[in-house]
Amino acid sequence: MTIHPDPPPPVSVLGGRLIRTGRNAWQWSDGEPEPRVRDLRAGDDWNFRCRNYASTTYVEVLLNECHRHKETLGWVLAGVESGKYQQDTSGDHTGPMRITIDDDGEPQIDRMRIDPGEDPLLGNEPILHTRAIPKVALVPIAEWDDWSNSTPSGATWDREHEDSILAKARSLGWTSP
Repeated sequence: MTIHPDPPPPVSVLGGRLIRTGRNAWQWSDGEPEPRVRDLRAGDDWNFRCRNYASTTYVEVLLNECHRHKETLGWVLAGVESGKYQQDTSGDHTGPMRITIDDDGEPQIDRMRIDPGEDPLLGNEPILHTRAIPKVALVPIAEWDDWSNSTPSGATWDREHEDSILAKARSLGWTSP
């Protein structure tokens, strides 16, 4: 069962002069195909951590991002609410682990919080990880990739083709903002 919505209406860029006709398929408003243009995938807008369990790789989709971007990631929230996707805490912690032994001889594990530019060895006093570990939805990478590939967020091309692509757009009436 697929929870994510149908793909959005066709994507266009350069003021509607370049129109997406299929996956990595673009054409100009005059009908000429443009093979030098590729899709920007919606999933590329985020750089979520992945983790492996057995033979499956999961994308750790941050739940706060799902709430912030419901129009795009609402399908992940729906999967969590229906029980399709498991919730967990992110495995992406900042700072190294610190293992200590408590009074009962049991190991206690926590994380040190290292902010950019700090030296964790300075003074030999680790900074405790006091920020909450973010909650995530575990989405199988195959489902994430399926959604990402079917939901383009724009177009991209190699730098070497940019001048000629922009020249073609101008010839069709596009003006640079």
